[in-house]
Amino acid sequence: MKITTILLAAGALMLSATGSALGADAQHGKSLFESPALGGGTSGKSCLTCHENGRGFSPNTLSRKTYRVMDNPVANLAGVVNFCIEVALRGEAIPENGEEMNDLLAYLSVLIKNNSGKNQ
Repeated sequence: MKITTILLAAGALMLSATGSALGADAQHGKSLFESPALGGGTSGKSCLTCHENGRGFSPNTLSRKTYRVMDNPVANLAGVVNFCIEVALRGEAIPENGEEMNDLLAYLSVLIKNNSGKNQ
């Protein structure tokens, strides 16, 4: 019983520390966030260019019901990510339910939690 409790606690700690959800890989998401090649981007920019240290994100970024980017309504956070890939990175949208998007969203969760309350 004691070993089961310890293993469950360790597993929960690992999930919260990495931002993993349903197999998402926050570390891979960080690499994508920093890559100017995301979505075949051609501008030389990455997500990090505009969002260093979580700039532009707030704790409610992950839970909003509506989003607006550059005065354009966007259905969900994955749509916001794709808007940025297409406009800022000059790339092509990635599948909203794909592995890359899930990894990016897992990393965003970690980034936002680690930077909430800091001046951005």
